[in-house]
Amino acid sequence: MTSQPAAVRELIVDDRWSGEHGIGRFATEVIARLAVPWRSLGGGESPTSPLDMLNRRRLGLGANEVVYSPGFNAGLTRARQLLNIHDLIHLEIESERSVAKTVYYNTVVRAAVRRAGVVMTDSGASARAISAWVRDDAVEIVVVGCGRSAAFTPDGPRAAFDRATFVYVGNISKPHKNFDVLLDAIALRPGYALLVVTGDAALAEEKVASRGLAASVTVRTGVPDSELATIYRAAAGSLQPSLLEGFGLPPLEATSCATRVAYVASCESVSEIVAGTGVAVSSATDAAGWASAMDELVTLSGTGPLQMPAEWHARYEWDTVAAKVQAVLDDFNLSRSSWA
Repeated sequence: MTSQPAAVRELIVDDRWSGEHGIGRFATEVIARLAVPWRSLGGGESPTSPLDMLNRRRLGLGANEVVYSPGFNAGLTRARQLLNIHDLIHLEIESERSVAKTVYYNTVVRAAVRRAGVVMTDSGASARAISAWVRDDAVEIVVVGCGRSAAFTPDGPRAAFDRATFVYVGNISKPHKNFDVLLDAIALRPGYALLVVTGDAALAEEKVASRGLAASVTVRTGVPDSELATIYRAAAGSLQPSLLEGFGLPPLEATSCATRVAYVASCESVSEIVAGTGVAVSSATDAAGWASAMDELVTLSGTGPLQMPAEWHARYEWDTVAAKVQAVLDDFNLSRSSWA
């Protein structure tokens, strides 16, 4: 009997994700590089709204259509849904977890992933977490990785610091980011300085003032990539005290700028990024351990900038990431005809 050709499917892209960081940046960079025609899912509501699982545009799609979301959002539909689940922090971290999130992931999102038979993620650490969560050996988990801005390179201008300065980039309000240990550590090393780049500037300044560390810690916010790269290049090291990350963009940015990273040894995704370089801190909450890690970073910085192989740099190019996403999409026999 002659087998029937697989049905040609039309690609619908959920392009509502937008922003300069996180999923928004991933969405912007990857969607711009898709190599097949697509049309927008559309709509002005947030993709993270609880009502999105009943999105009328998604509900109206047919079985010959494929929805690609660069984020974790899924909903009721006859179409197949291809998702980028960057991490499972919403389930793994107590402060991020809720009954509503747990029910949503374990019903709507898990069902969409199982039906698609494939899901994309950023790191081997996230892939292992997703495998344990999805509980279906038939689901293929593809690590497509994540990219970084072209500003983050070893070559270029360097900020001017008058003493050994370390940089922390990221959120400070979430408990799993474990930020406070860095303030405790810098208090043990008054000869060093810490530059904190965060959207939580008011909270950071409050924490710094309460510890009497204004002479050692500077807080910045709204720093563009071009300037942040100059800070990384001049820093004695980048500090990443997070207990858990699905990926870890600041460590990637620092390493791309030839600056070493101190990180929690048990944080698998960051360990994956730094690839045997930097300083692993065995106890996440031990201020003395972080102070010693800063000492070690100063010593290492004196040996010259970090040298990463060309293959490492290529792995984190947005073109590489988008090509891996496209390869997953291509397995769904997508139409190559332009939308009218």
